[in-house]
Amino acid sequence: MESNVRLCLDSMLTQREQLIMIEIGSDSIGSASSFVEYMSDSYSISRSSVWYILKRLKDKRLLYFATREDPGRSLELTKEGMERLRLVERSKSEILNYFAKESAVGIGALHRLRVTR
Repeated sequence: MESNVRLCLDSMLTQREQLIMIEIGSDSIGSASSFVEYMSDSYSISRSSVWYILKRLKDKRLLYFATREDPGRSLELTKEGMERLRLVERSKSEILNYFAKESAVGIGALHRLRVTR
């Protein structure tokens, strides 16, 4: 019973995880480092927090990116990550709007919110 509950909790995504999945989308991003910098600048989320979220999503097998063992790999969603993105995209405008309001900068989010409408 406890393992089923844990499995369900592990499959849930926080709002920040959802935001990162939306931002990655179906694109292949050259480096996780540049993505971390972009997210930090656009949404005023600390770089360490973005790295932490990326690692959590990787542990959940929703994305992969280069590591010491696998250098040169771009940041992208896995097949399972793409399926999860389809579910997250239902509330894309709501998520982007939330972070645009929460962010000190929020420019990227506001621009994408206007484009998606």
